[in-house]
Amino acid sequence: MKLPNFLLASDLNALRHEMGASLAVGFKIENIYKPIDLRDQLRQDGIEVKFDEVQVLQDGTLAYKGYRVLLYIRDVSNFGQREEMPKFHLAFCGTLDKMKRNHRFARYVVANRDDGMFQVNIMEHGAKPKIVELNVCQMCLASISWKGFQLDLDRTLRIDRVKNFLLKDFFNQYPQDLILEKPVHTSETAPLNDYSVDWGDISERIKQTRGYRCSKCRIALGIRESKYMHVHHINGMKNDNSDANLSVLCIRCHADEPMHEHMKSLPAYVDFVSRYPNRPVLTRQSSVKRGKL
Repeated sequence: MKLPNFLLASDLNALRHEMGASLAVGFKIENIYKPIDLRDQLRQDGIEVKFDEVQVLQDGTLAYKGYRVLLYIRDVSNFGQREEMPKFHLAFCGTLDKMKRNHRFARYVVANRDDGMFQVNIMEHGAKPKIVELNVCQMCLASISWKGFQLDLDRTLRIDRVKNFLLKDFFNQYPQDLILEKPVHTSETAPLNDYSVDWGDISERIKQTRGYRCSKCRIALGIRESKYMHVHHINGMKNDNSDANLSVLCIRCHADEPMHEHMKSLPAYVDFVSRYPNRPVLTRQSSVKRGKL
């Protein structure tokens, strides 16, 4: 059925003129869709990423497009207790390094909400989204020495530390927004980023108190081989010698740190790798179960 052209109807036009009503101006349909802000995406459902999009900062934490982020696996085969679920990562730890080398980063998502809740897809019955609470990766806590956390702590103590870990505390020390993060010093007051004059004594004391044990691969060397043990500044600031900023690493693990690959050409590195060609296998007593980091 064809509709009549009412603009040609004399009675209707007479009535319109009597009312003083003008003709409607032509209109077009506009797309009023507004994309979700990146900051909101990170604090809600998170964003699927490729690892080359994730930046490893000098302090070992992770960043994405100007925001410090957490990394976790979204697709979960089946739903279980919090302790059985995948862990979220807040630093470039040994687990992420292994995933990177094995090219298995396609499954990861970045987010930075601070309540410990994450959206996962339960794949058991067809990818059902669910908001769950996840535990932090213990290797991540050890890699940044979070409040003195180390993998050789008593298992009960480690579990208690993980249970009571708060992302609000983490983001208070490591702000989410890198753009708004204020520097501690101005250009006039900033100290030189160089080792202190007593660095040799400090380094030896830290290695001794931590048993000449690498905080990552857990290899323990005696004092005679202490030259293969290094003390690493976690935040990259060589003048920050606080215990929380110092990590004991074997020369191999130290060389694996971001921007430390030049160490692999050192004679000491070559000598160490020839002496210890294989990384130690972590036992259940000294670490956490494989796949549950």
